[in-house]
Amino acid sequence: MALPRLIFVTGKGGTGKSTLSAALAAALAGRGRRSLLASLDGRRSAARMLEPEEGGDPRKNTSPGGAPEILTLSRRAELEAFIERIVPLRAISNRMLKSRTFGYVTSAVPGLEAFLLMERLRAVAGDAALNDYYVVADAPASGNALEMLAVAAGVKGLAPRGTLNRLASGVEALITDPRRFGVALAATPADLAVREALATAGRLKELGIARVIVMLNCTVEALFETAEIEALRKLNGHHELAARRRELARRTDAARRKLRAAGLEAIELPMLFRAELHRRDLLSLARRLGDALLSDEAGA
Repeated sequence: MALPRLIFVTGKGGTGKSTLSAALAAALAGRGRRSLLASLDGRRSAARMLEPEEGGDPRKNTSPGGAPEILTLSRRAELEAFIERIVPLRAISNRMLKSRTFGYVTSAVPGLEAFLLMERLRAVAGDAALNDYYVVADAPASGNALEMLAVAAGVKGLAPRGTLNRLASGVEALITDPRRFGVALAATPADLAVREALATAGRLKELGIARVIVMLNCTVEALFETAEIEALRKLNGHHELAARRRELARRTDAARRKLRAAGLEAIELPMLFRAELHRRDLLSLARRLGDALLSDEAGA
């Protein structure tokens, strides 16, 4: 099946969500697909990973097919842009935005800023379809991301007609269209991360989102049999490292089984055993993602 134009990346904090967002955007660019990385986390975490390394060879700073474009979005900026659109007189719109009363009004409309951010993503996804490129959104962690994805239904309830209702219908149409929208959940084999991924996937299904994959990060394969680990017992440090490796492999296998039982497609990415990730590590992850996603697409 073809990739959706907008891939919304979320997951539990600490699972490598922003790293995988950057790697996914680089994977698309590296396979000759024009890609745009939309940073929604306010810190530009993923975007910074795609910036040239200081003092490095610029020819080695991008994937072979080129570099993703970067777009930084924020909830507040989208609210300001929306007010400026509906109140074309700048002096009045500026006064509204600075008004304490207006602040009370926006606070009384739950999720308005999140909703307007989703509306902006809808517009970007439409442009991506028209101009043949793909958007990877580095979204907030699971809880806030679910709020963003569920907010359109709430806005429709508050505004049964008019501009907001029309925009909310457009956002709902986007997230339920598997050709235009999909969610990539970042997870690790840790039990809490897997449980959160499963719970998030269930909620996404309730919202009508059909395209959901899991990027299972930091997977580990077993290297030692029980007898080999026992043989290392007299070498304390080596024995502990071998036992730890086997435990990580056990968790990886348990995570595989849980995701498979839930019917979730999983792309596995290896633990890199690095204190700090560098550009070459990001591109290595990008190649793995490209092989998994784009080979599947070609065979569909």
